[in-house]
Amino acid sequence: MPIINHQDIPEIEMRPGIRGQFLASKEHGARGVCLLVNTVDPGAAAPLHKHTVEETMLVLEGTVWVCVGDERYTIGPQHTVIIPAGIAHAWGNASTAVAKLLWAFGGPDPFADATYVQGAPPTCTTMPFYTCRSRPRGSASDVSSLGWP
Repeated sequence: MPIINHQDIPEIEMRPGIRGQFLASKEHGARGVCLLVNTVDPGAAAPLHKHTVEETMLVLEGTVWVCVGDERYTIGPQHTVIIPAGIAHAWGNASTAVAKLLWAFGGPDPFADATYVQGAPPTCTTMPFYTCRSRPRGSASDVSSLGWP
């Protein structure tokens, strides 16, 4: 049984203003789940996309907007969003403070077959982390070009 020390996992830049830390994934030995923590700068967003697996988003800190299908919500801590497999969705930080999100995906590599309806996939998906651009925690990114609310 693998035990994963989160302090040993680098935080990686996934797109401007969004950093991620994969706490469990296929590279850690997971076969049916992926856990990801995102740190999201104000104004940063993920474009419209869909996965072949169900996912959940738990807001740990901050306020985010999320579009799932034709519905849009603004939510904060102690809220969970369940996103069915195959449903297009987008999300972003709706506040002036950093947001922190915990994602659980119903598969060990949720980005392997994700489809981006708008925008591009993240610059980095799962491990190996040495192929990704690591960033110090808390560093800022320019998100003005994303064009999301």
